[in-house]
Amino acid sequence: MKTNEIYVSNNGYGLEEAFTETEKYADYRQLIGKEKIHLRLIAEEMLGMVETIAGDFEANFWIDDDDKAYYAHLNAAMLMDSKIRSTLIETSTSGRNAAAKGIMGKIRDVFQAFMAGRNDTVTVLSENYGGYSGDGLSGTGAFSSTNIWSLSCYKETVQGRKSDDKIEKWDELEKSIIANIADDVTVGIKGNNVEMVITKKWKTGKK
Repeated sequence: MKTNEIYVSNNGYGLEEAFTETEKYADYRQLIGKEKIHLRLIAEEMLGMVETIAGDFEANFWIDDDDKAYYAHLNAAMLMDSKIRSTLIETSTSGRNAAAKGIMGKIRDVFQAFMAGRNDTVTVLSENYGGYSGDGLSGTGAFSSTNIWSLSCYKETVQGRKSDDKIEKWDELEKSIIANIADDVTVGIKGNNVEMVITKKWKTGKK
């Protein structure tokens, strides 16, 4: 199943409609209790991030599924005018952005780095955020692209680190709603678009 694609922007346009579509999906799949709450939280985290993206941002939001999981998507065009590109490049992951607090703050910066079409995106993600998978991800059902950052890879990177840096980042992960609910979060290039996909596996097989 796939929901309607909802146009959303960082000025608040479409957000209520996106939440309504999320509720419709939950009802259609007969999600109750924690499963329904988790879906709502996933939508809140993703759509809340939309409001924090720099510049004049717009994207499409939808949810689809297969026999393994459901996937919340946020898809935005990479091609932008020079002013917007400049704003995103200035505020995207660079090691200078102290505002990237929390896991969703990091994911937002990764999304902006891809969206701005930064030539050094791979280096930036590897050095500052880890979680970059140059060989792509298998079994997620999310991307055919090989240019992907993922939360699961980021967790592995943090596990491999030592010292206080690891402790701080694990604490950040443990406090993150999305890191505790989602099975993965991926950000990557798909055609001329940047797409974020939050994956949540079914507990009891295909719905």
